Amino acid sequence: MFFFKNKTPVSSSSVHWFVGVHISSNARKLETALVGLEAARPGSGVLLQKSMSFDLPEEIFTAFDELRAQLDSAQEEELARRLSADAASSDSSDSLSAEAPSELTQLFQIRVMLTSLQVEALEALLAETDVRREEIVAVAINDPGVWTRAADWDAPPTRYGLADGAALAEKTGLNVVDAFVGKDWATEGRGLPVFALPYWILLGGSERDRLLLDLGETARWTYIPSSTTDKKSWARVAFQEVVPCGSLLNALTEATTKGESKLDLGGRLSVQGSRNAELLDLWREVRQAPGKDALPPRYFSSPLSSAPNASFYLEALRKDESRRFNALDALCTAVHYIAEAVAENVEANAARFNEPFDVVLTGAAKQNCLLFNRLSALFTPRQFHSLDEYGFLEDSFDAVAVATLGALFAAGVPASLPQLTGAARESLLGRVSPGTPENWKRFWQFRLV
Repeated sequence: MFFFKNKTPVSSSSVHWFVGVHISSNARKLETALVGLEAARPGSGVLLQKSMSFDLPEEIFTAFDELRAQLDSAQEEELARRLSADAASSDSSDSLSAEAPSELTQLFQIRVMLTSLQVEALEALLAETDVRREEIVAVAINDPGVWTRAADWDAPPTRYGLADGAALAEKTGLNVVDAFVGKDWATEGRGLPVFALPYWILLGGSERDRLLLDLGETARWTYIPSSTTDKKSWARVAFQEVVPCGSLLNALTEATTKGESKLDLGGRLSVQGSRNAELLDLWREVRQAPGKDALPPRYFSSPLSSAPNASFYLEALRKDESRRFNALDALCTAVHYIAEAVAENVEANAARFNEPFDVVLTGAAKQNCLLFNRLSALFTPRQFHSLDEYGFLEDSFDAVAVATLGALFAAGVPASLPQLTGAARESLLGRVSPGTPENWKRFWQFRLV
């Protein structure tokens, strides 16, 4: 297996370069990273040269929010039916005209905008380094995508990426690798977590095991055993999605501010409320709800999710007509609920972890001071570490993981972990769109190194 070397290479000419481009789960951030691989053979070092992040324009994340809202279970079925009808009734691209479903038109618009922004981000990244475009083996891209349910309910949902790998390859001339989630999904996995093996490569080089606790749209953790004591410890990587986090806090913030803001910066609103024991009990009961198969798809952010989304918790709150909760109290209570749910879940799984292990905290929601302080108290005596301590920028770490996925695909190394995703077998994750003939030749030459 490969391992991470936290140092800049002496000579870029001896390194094979990969770019990672990651769109955040809420389509508000675009992250990029330039990663080098010493050789295609196992045991080679992975090197981080540069990473950056950019805020995406409001029109993109607004369009993405609207698109997801439109694709409830009935609309998902209808879109899939019409897409199938278009494909069966026409052999011309003209069939996708003004009469195409509005959801499909909106998806195409997002794709066009994102492709242009990805090109700009790639140019900005390379401008900060000495690496030339001609030295890049491939660009790897990952985004949250949207899902449509087939008209035949026995068929699995279909994923459509927000990014267009073929269009990016055409505009840049570079080889593009994408569809990491889709490939795991196609092998009967649930596509989550496809970053598990890259995380192990990037963070497993310590003598102590690590628990990466991510407070993003959902609160989730990835347990990363040390690779220095066991070179095959990737087989013991564990993952758990716990509860909605940023998505729940943002929805309650919007309700508290009557639509003026979706972000509780620093937790300044959360601290103004009080912890409500009744609401905590209500949400704890909600968390014990029937499994995923017994709930409508709208209660999950995507088929990848195993934990109900923010809508599920908010509906439970609204349905309780016997009680009315103050908006600030509900926001404050949500912070306490998330912290306690995460701590309880980690404690319940602690028997699977090797002691001692370090807890690495990441994710936008950690900027909420009340959430951070509550988690710190619950995890005492453990102290939280940051990704900065290991040589990574907080807001572009996932782009490094995406670039690593691209390198694994190009090297012919299976990146799926069936014990986590449920896939039928280990497999290569990704799909490649060739760039220019010269760059395509470089892609295959890399495999022979």
